[in-house]
Amino acid sequence: MTQTFIVDDSPYPARFGVAASLWANAQQRPLWSLRPAFSGDFPDSHQHVCQAGYCVTSGLWLSDTLREEVAQVSQLATAEPGCVVVLSPAHSAATATLPGTRLYTHHEGDTLQLLTAERGVVAHWQADQWGRWQAQAQPTQGATLHIGLAGRETDHCLGYPAIVAALGDAADALGVRVQLHFFAPATLSENLAELDGLNGVILPGGSSMAAVNGQIRLAGATNQRALATLGLCLGMQSMATALVRQTPGFEQANLAEAAPDAPCHSFVRFDDQRHRCGVLPFIPLGLLSNLMPPSGMHYNHRYVFNPALRTQLCAGDGQISAETDGIIEAISLSNHPFWHGVQGHPELSSRPQAPHPLFCAFLQAAQITPA
Repeated sequence: MTQTFIVDDSPYPARFGVAASLWANAQQRPLWSLRPAFSGDFPDSHQHVCQAGYCVTSGLWLSDTLREEVAQVSQLATAEPGCVVVLSPAHSAATATLPGTRLYTHHEGDTLQLLTAERGVVAHWQADQWGRWQAQAQPTQGATLHIGLAGRETDHCLGYPAIVAALGDAADALGVRVQLHFFAPATLSENLAELDGLNGVILPGGSSMAAVNGQIRLAGATNQRALATLGLCLGMQSMATALVRQTPGFEQANLAEAAPDAPCHSFVRFDDQRHRCGVLPFIPLGLLSNLMPPSGMHYNHRYVFNPALRTQLCAGDGQISAETDGIIEAISLSNHPFWHGVQGHPELSSRPQAPHPLFCAFLQAAQITPA
């Protein structure tokens, strides 16, 4: 079987590679990607953690067969015969002499097609309200849950789509109606009016340090308001920092990555300067063990909680809910209806027929949280 090259012209990271991923999944063929560049404001354009242990274009998160994402055409020499290769139009000329079939994507609104050179339709997908291409939102009942998601709407829907889709998976499983409210952490109001009327808040990960101070404020406020809160990667780091700041004398604690000159750093570089990236075992402890079983977790971080501040982290009702070799991987509050943060990315493991249990538990907690 010859290789199939899929030229994907999407200008959005959340959509690049979607057609190739779903088609390769259906064909049970290995997928390779030529890493694209994007001209828009997409700080999290390459934040999907792949099994190979590095970050790839965010739209590839739907792939079950992804092998590698490479930067140079010459690196495709090791690709398996019969694999699928997705590339941007910018790479078309450089791959023109490589033998194989050519297919092309066509994006129009929430419709996605895979076409032949003669414009024949090979496959067709329609996105639902959650941006999911392989599922449709299920009927819901009861009152609407209002969920706040830190970040611009474009950051999530066009840049890094996995969190919104994971919420959709959980909402379908529970049969609940959810309305999302987006707010940029860098431009929050002084009194955090953005939280008014919400049943729950998700503090996401991300590469932009401009979100950190706002997310720390949000974490502190959701703690005080008993508002259901789930933190992911950078969101967990913000939550842990908010807990440390409750101890007198540590009010200026901050992430070393976001504030190198801060007098106290809650998260610091690994001593060996490693980039901890890949799918690794996750064993929840304490409160978190009641919400999810041990599983694989996608990790992508270079900074770790400062071990010198463990006492401050666990002062009051703070708990360490997962830890491996001294690396704190999850935190919780014991006196809160739902306030959990994980260093990893559970959203990347969620699928329409298999929602991640942490997202289901979050929405269940939001159902009993008064807005």
